Amino acid sequence: MKSFISPAQLKSSLDAHSIIGLCAGGLMYLICLSGTLAVFADYFERWEQPLVAEFSHYDGQTITTAIEGYRQRTGQFADSLYVVLPSDSQPRMHVSGNQKEWYLQADGSLGEPVVEGWTHMLRKLHYYLHLPHTFGLLITGILGALLLALIISGIVAHPRIFKDAFSLRLGGTRRLEQADIHNRLSVWGLPFHLMIGITGAFFGLLGPLLFVSAAVFYGGDRQALIEDIYGADPVLDAPVVALDIARILDTQQQRFPQAKPIFIVAQKLGTAQQFVEIAATLPGRLIYAEMYRYTADGQYLNTQGLADGPLGRQAVYSVYRLHFGHFGSLWVPVVYGLLGLALSIIAASGINIWLARRGGRNWTNDVWAATVWGLPLALSLSAFASVMLGLSALFSFIATNLLALVFCLQRGDEQRSARHLKAALALSLLMLSAGFFLRFPEPVAQQLGTAMALILTGLASGILLLIKTGRPLRPLPNAEKSPEKSRS
Repeated sequence: MKSFISPAQLKSSLDAHSIIGLCAGGLMYLICLSGTLAVFADYFERWEQPLVAEFSHYDGQTITTAIEGYRQRTGQFADSLYVVLPSDSQPRMHVSGNQKEWYLQADGSLGEPVVEGWTHMLRKLHYYLHLPHTFGLLITGILGALLLALIISGIVAHPRIFKDAFSLRLGGTRRLEQADIHNRLSVWGLPFHLMIGITGAFFGLLGPLLFVSAAVFYGGDRQALIEDIYGADPVLDAPVVALDIARILDTQQQRFPQAKPIFIVAQKLGTAQQFVEIAATLPGRLIYAEMYRYTADGQYLNTQGLADGPLGRQAVYSVYRLHFGHFGSLWVPVVYGLLGLALSIIAASGINIWLARRGGRNWTNDVWAATVWGLPLALSLSAFASVMLGLSALFSFIATNLLALVFCLQRGDEQRSARHLKAALALSLLMLSAGFFLRFPEPVAQQLGTAMALILTGLASGILLLIKTGRPLRPLPNAEKSPEKSRS
């Protein structure tokens, strides 16, 4: 049958198909890799600003001093003024409101401003891809739904996937090796991968769901829907009195001794509607926090009902901790980090399988090599540029990715390009490790620096070992190198 599509049109269509596939695979890989690192964001923040005062003890006077210091520094109170309390992962305090934020000294006085550096860039990269928030969240939500669909379809398409869970054929053909790595890691972390897909889709698609639900069930009143889901704020109209944080903390401890406060919010200070909220975690619960409300002079009002309210409200407020592993002890983020790394490898190996099955090579092989090894290199170099040199983390990240792409396209040999990018990544990690001690020679910074140096040196050693022991790909058969085959 005669084709109605010319060879030029066919090539354009195949190129478009390749671009779409690489974009989807690259974004999935980026989301998985950045999410793996974002699990440790609290620790990265401490490492970025190691000279900030760290302490665990605070009292009512500490918080009162912080709130008053914020007012004096800015000339006003924020509508919602946050005082974040010390935690195990971040034993330091800070006050924030209206996009102004400072760390606190042990007495509550304002210290260094909180720097929106590399860790801030990492979080925004994972949450929004540095796109406008609504659009970025929608994209990441779609990727979460796509991940869920890929997991389910992969299980259906591979009926022996569980039976062959411990069959790992290394050293064979490139396609079989990548397929085994892809399938084995997929099975071993299946519950985790499903959870990440579901919760990731929830975060990104919540906005559109709220919009549709408000239009259908609430006559377009989105605020009424949000109050039904999360609970409404108390409505007050009382004489303005001085804030009594000490009494609020004492009442909280007496009434709810099992709750562990994580932050305090002073709402609408200086008005007749002012009140205070204490966000606190509860033992054995996944909810992000229960919110305990008090009047400014310390009278208990109520809770938001996140721990004992409707089951749907409890579930919605548990998604964040479940997605990022912010619960339990230190072993939880470590396990999340390992499983997240496995998910990143799964995302990369999926495209590797496609490239190996396709046979031949073209520009897509070079773009993918730049993606797989250029992204971690960009994350490492952007950390160095931001923490050590004070440069823009986002600009450094984008610039490094573009340079890696140009480098791979010019070389036209994805194997050698990947080896050079791996070596550059290992070198950048060592530079990041050594550079910290040059940038922060103070003894107070050495504890954080030593721990991070051991981690980075271990990663660099592993990458160098991978380069040394990694086997080159077998040459493709001549039939697979034909231009027609390489375009298919």
